[in-house]
Amino acid sequence: MKTVFIILLLLAVFTSSAAETEATPEWLVQVAAKKHQAPEQMLSILEANQAEFANLTAEQQAFWLNQQAAVLSYLGRYQEQQNAALQGLNLLGDSSVSLKAELMFELGYAREMQLALSEALSWYQQGLALAKDLAEEKLQVRGMINIAAIDSMQDRDQQALQTLKQAYSKAKVLNDKEVLAEVNAQLGLMYSALSFEQEAQEFLEQALALYAELGWQKNHVTVLYNLARNYSYLENFERALQSYESMLQSALKEQDVLNLYYAYSGLAITSNEMGRPQVALNYMQKAEEYLDVIQSDYYLAGHHYEKALIYQALQQNTQAMQQLLLAEEHYEKLEDKESGNMLLALHLLKAELLAEQGQYERAYQQLFQFVYGFQQFRDKENELALAKTRMAFEAERDVARQSLLEQEYQLKALQLAEIAHQKQIQWMWMAMLVVLGVILIATLLLLRSSKRNQARSSTTL
Repeated sequence: MKTVFIILLLLAVFTSSAAETEATPEWLVQVAAKKHQAPEQMLSILEANQAEFANLTAEQQAFWLNQQAAVLSYLGRYQEQQNAALQGLNLLGDSSVSLKAELMFELGYAREMQLALSEALSWYQQGLALAKDLAEEKLQVRGMINIAAIDSMQDRDQQALQTLKQAYSKAKVLNDKEVLAEVNAQLGLMYSALSFEQEAQEFLEQALALYAELGWQKNHVTVLYNLARNYSYLENFERALQSYESMLQSALKEQDVLNLYYAYSGLAITSNEMGRPQVALNYMQKAEEYLDVIQSDYYLAGHHYEKALIYQALQQNTQAMQQLLLAEEHYEKLEDKESGNMLLALHLLKAELLAEQGQYERAYQQLFQFVYGFQQFRDKENELALAKTRMAFEAERDVARQSLLEQEYQLKALQLAEIAHQKQIQWMWMAMLVVLGVILIATLLLLRSSKRNQARSSTTL
């Protein structure tokens, strides 16, 4: 009996020792807990303990890589985030654990930020399916938010709103601040993009308050940026500038280089919208001091497009066209060119710049491409169905109808612009014919006069 007791005691000690050996290091647990609040510092901890990576189990290594991917996403280092997430998934293999779903979401986000939207959607869908199998409610909400973001970017707005509505309901039941903040932020961003600015403001302000409570500074600053853009859409430019200034001060305090870029570029865009292009150019040049942190060709294309608009406002068309060509170069590098809004904007601005340079035929071609693209864009969504879905969030019908009417007016304005350009070209041809006619008549008159003179000369002789 005594011998059995000793064996059991030794077995217990061995099991306890093995458990301690396999326990996740305390500093790695700290990284997981604080990655949202202080990503730069947590990345430093990971790098300082890099030598420990080889001593961890495969699952602990995957856990490490998941934290690293999340931190890198905050810093805008999407290619590195992608590499970390892929490595983590390879380590987990065929195992079905919640960590695998998290890594799928990280990989999806990295691909989304590189505008590989189809691939991103695939990873999000796989992660959501796994979360459902594991009955992980919080992960399910995250997956739904991610999928809705892709649907929105691919112009499936009705589907995206329905998904977000379900995610919002689940988040309310869970009463989890993190997922509530995320779903409010996404709803606000989406309504802002759909020109439902009042509704957008409500959701963005709720997200802002929740991120402040959580202490997720970078998320808080991102929502400030989106809120500022929404104020601009409402033409409340002073409040937009205030939001950007708050964002700038926060970024300066934290030495947050990525958000320093976005704060300065936001100030530039808003200043240009206010009719202050020189001030806007100064801000944009300040933003370019941090441009190297932007790794996404989509956002780089957006930067050069906005700078082209500023030069256009300054009537410096040569510089504007140079910036537009840079924007087109970055757009052409995108793997999935499914961002119709960006392409439409590039076509329209190029048409305007060519017209201002007197190249009307080329301008007309660009405008025709814009109108054709705009019509295709409108055909992808049924606005009435979108309005009905929006009513689920108790929005007013009149606002939705007004928005639809405004879009109809925009289309008519584009059609009128196309007709005007056609007339312009017709007038040019008519003017050329008139000039040629005048030259021909003048030539005939000269010939006639010459013949008369010759006849008189002959008579005199």
